[in-house]
Amino acid sequence: MAGIAGVMFGGGKMRLDKGGSNDDKLVLSNGLTVRFKDLSRRVAGDRWYVGFEVEIPVEVKLEYFAGEDDPQRAYQEFIQHVGPVYVFTYKKERNFIDEKEVDKVWQTMEKDFLDANLAYLQIERFPEMCIRKAYRDWKEEQRWRVLHEQAVHQTDSEQS
Repeated sequence: MAGIAGVMFGGGKMRLDKGGSNDDKLVLSNGLTVRFKDLSRRVAGDRWYVGFEVEIPVEVKLEYFAGEDDPQRAYQEFIQHVGPVYVFTYKKERNFIDEKEVDKVWQTMEKDFLDANLAYLQIERFPEMCIRKAYRDWKEEQRWRVLHEQAVHQTDSEQS
């Protein structure tokens, strides 16, 4: 697939790297690398599944947990869950696309993503905001899991 042809690289703050594959990489001014992955494939005859995926690896740093009650503990718990690098992921897909339209559909997905998100992704504090959001989401998921397990246990106890 063609990639990132319409991006304005103002002041050399971003750099495009094709890396010798069908996947494009865009290096942002805040040091993050955005990877665009083409997951498209033929499904039947001249019909295609068009898959567009974005991955942004973000290093998990202790300083991002400064607002927590116990920053060291929060940091350690989170890196045990996700590892030292959290990968922000965005995915969009379209099904049963005519073979002649595959490139155009993929390029539109890429352009729409960049138009809607590029300015935000380049914010200097984006890595911290991304990690803090991922941590809050993970903690909320844990809380719901515990509540679910308690409800199941209570229901099992009442039926015994």
